Amino acid sequence: MVERVRPLPYRMPLVDGESTGSYVTRLAARHGQSVSHLLATVGEGQSAAEVAARESELYFNRAARQRLVAMTGQPLAQLTRALVSLRDEHLLPDSPGVPAWKWPWRPHAGFLVRGCALCAARRGVLDPVWLIRPDPWYVCVRHGRFYDDSRDDRVPFIDLSPGPHVLQAERRRLRLVGSGPVGRLLVADAFGVLAHEAVSLPRLGGGRTTPLRLLPIVARVASRMASLERRRLECQLGPDEHQHWRDQVSKDLGWQLGTALDAWSQQHPPLRRERAERLQQRWQLLSAAPHKDVPEMASVDKLTCVPWEVLIRGPRPYG
Repeated sequence: MVERVRPLPYRMPLVDGESTGSYVTRLAARHGQSVSHLLATVGEGQSAAEVAARESELYFNRAARQRLVAMTGQPLAQLTRALVSLRDEHLLPDSPGVPAWKWPWRPHAGFLVRGCALCAARRGVLDPVWLIRPDPWYVCVRHGRFYDDSRDDRVPFIDLSPGPHVLQAERRRLRLVGSGPVGRLLVADAFGVLAHEAVSLPRLGGGRTTPLRLLPIVARVASRMASLERRRLECQLGPDEHQHWRDQVSKDLGWQLGTALDAWSQQHPPLRRERAERLQQRWQLLSAAPHKDVPEMASVDKLTCVPWEVLIRGPRPYG
């Protein structure tokens, strides 16, 4: 029989997007416990030696998750809304009646990114917070800060007040991503197109500030892709419109995008009307091939459909 879990006396504020390891580390510190002691109450586990919340993610199975719910006094719906890795798709396999956890050397998916200290403070959290994100960086638009997976405590973030255009681009990108899975895929495709060597731009992974340089361009390219994709899914594209669209985008944006845009548009051919009519709520559904799925923690270079041969030579966009 599994011992009943007693609720802890203090309820910890939740931070949206926080990693489970970061939350449990804060929870243990608040109650004067070591993380290992608290996890022993949750269930049986495996941990890499000296693993920390800033290095890897902590995973539970369903039974262990339920014990965490009982321990924290937080409803399951609230925990899974805030802590991505507690959602069903990220749970460890169930062992009959055995609560289990695992803290590996590396996250199973995603990246550990430093959380915005100002956002955390708004929730009453003053301890360091680490988020689990599909990409190794993000922009806090509320406070105009760029955060990434750097472990340099001397420069925990980059202030974006000197570059308001980056914040404008990030808001534009978020609107596109928020429109549904297709929007997120098109943002990834825009990064893939810009990785072509003919475009002469740095690739993601080439430097800490590279996303800041690329974001304004990505937002513009992805928006142009979205206008074409909407028409494609509504079966309104003529045989020559891809070429016209490509030429117009290349002319308007001023980069050598032609070859990469050709490769992208070939992956998104016009749909037959009977195929389009079978798609209900088309913009919310995935595009036709080659996009098959949009895993929650899939990074840009795992989502883009731009074939890697268009990169001619060299690494993937992330390097």
